[in-house]
Amino acid sequence: MSRRRHRRVEAAAGYALLIALFVVFLVSLALSLLGQSLALRLRVARLEARGTTLTALCDAALAESLAAVAVGQASDVLEHPFGGGAVGSKVEQLDPLHFRITASARFDGRARTAVADVVRDAQGTRVVHWRRLSG
Repeated sequence: MSRRRHRRVEAAAGYALLIALFVVFLVSLALSLLGQSLALRLRVARLEARGTTLTALCDAALAESLAAVAVGQASDVLEHPFGGGAVGSKVEQLDPLHFRITASARFDGRARTAVADVVRDAQGTRVVHWRRLSG
């Protein structure tokens, strides 16, 4: 093989190697972007799951106290473990038929609090106003 032809073969091999490295670089860049996108989606999903759990726990604390008010045993519920977190509530009697329940939940280092105004009369026990305070 002549020197000239040998140089052309080496040059072609060099270009092929350069193109292969460029393709590997592009593939790694695409995989990196995909990994970042998936990590972001996972983070958002975890935050949403934590928020949903906090909401469910806060609703459970409210339901627990609401049931006690409905049977005439309105009293505070000390914080206790429930559903992987902790729930508790405070019941204030505003007048003989009107109560305010402050329900709280803690889960995974975060807390949520809700307040409900409850009326208990001849028609039954019902929540007339509810709002979330935090979380």
